[in-house]
Amino acid sequence: QSLTPLRPGQLLLHTMNRALTLSQMQQLASLARLTHERHFDIRKYDPSTELLIPGGCVLGLTLSAASRDLHEVLHEEILSVKYVESVHPGNLLGAITYVVNVDDNVPGDLETLTVRTIGIKNLDVKRDLDGVELPLELFTTPHVLPKDIHQLCKTQCPLLHGKLVVVVDRKIIRQANHHQIFLL
Repeated sequence: QSLTPLRPGQLLLHTMNRALTLSQMQQLASLARLTHERHFDIRKYDPSTELLIPGGCVLGLTLSAASRDLHEVLHEEILSVKYVESVHPGNLLGAITYVVNVDDNVPGDLETLTVRTIGIKNLDVKRDLDGVELPLELFTTPHVLPKDIHQLCKTQCPLLHGKLVVVVDRKIIRQANHHQIFLL
């Protein structure tokens, strides 16, 4: 069965983790016509600590890490994006997704999900966060600010302190996992 049933309050630890190399990052930045020197100038900035992966690439990596578990997406709307930490070439990036709401009152065999996906750097999300208690406020606070995320992680989940790179709230329309019973 390809449709994963989801319910409000469910947390998905996505298994896919990726990194962008310096040359990949520069190629994508060039393709998008991003010309800031913090993406290119390796003489002025240290590639491993000072060069920055563009925000659009960070967002793309985060959503692609989550896509394997949410692959039935027909339409997606990004409601908000908050960048928390910088990402440098070679940083491993994974994601977790919290299901905020499931609305199956959509015509046809569709449902609307409201989810919060969080990009996490330099952790194997599935292995390192399995069984770890994460602060619920991280997923349920509307319009969460980066400074609040820093403080929350520092006090309640030190494993994530300095590792959360982006928080994305989105609405997803996908095929519903309805089981219809045929009665004679």
